[in-house]
Amino acid sequence: MGSDDRRDWLIVGRAGKPHGVHGDLLVEIITDFPERLTDGLTFGVGDDSGPSEFHEVFKIRFHKRRWLLSVRDLRDRDEAETWRGRYLYLPEQALDELPEGFYYEHHLVGLACRSKQGAELGEVTGVDQGPGQRRLIVRRGRREFLVPYVPEIVVEIDLDKGIVTIDAPPGLVDDDFISA
Repeated sequence: MGSDDRRDWLIVGRAGKPHGVHGDLLVEIITDFPERLTDGLTFGVGDDSGPSEFHEVFKIRFHKRRWLLSVRDLRDRDEAETWRGRYLYLPEQALDELPEGFYYEHHLVGLACRSKQGAELGEVTGVDQGPGQRRLIVRRGRREFLVPYVPEIVVEIDLDKGIVTIDAPPGLVDDDFISA
């Protein structure tokens, strides 16, 4: 697999400790769509730069807010231990297959952030997975602010134009920040 192909794969989980004696793994879920990982599906495993090998799910079930994963060719606890900390990958879904209002983080990073009135607020540099809700991280110069990723505030995302439009409530964005 060439490095250009790696961007088509997204991290969906991170392998934790083995569970039981048959090579099952507890996996931290890192996706909004955990139902995509199903019995019989091929998935990638690798470091944070992309998958380096591919395996087939033998059986997947939920266990204490994590996946309990049985991999077809992984049937030994000691071998399963070598997976600890590695990422699980699935192919990226096409944007039109995602539910309305869902975007991948890498599509949002780099978008210009503007107010409803058209004022330049900065650039989206990431998504913060806060404890109660997701927030866009917007940077302007050396300053940054967090924008709750809710439809009342993030009113439009236009990937073609490269713009995210927000309707910031009072206090979210300082007036001096907008004019800075």
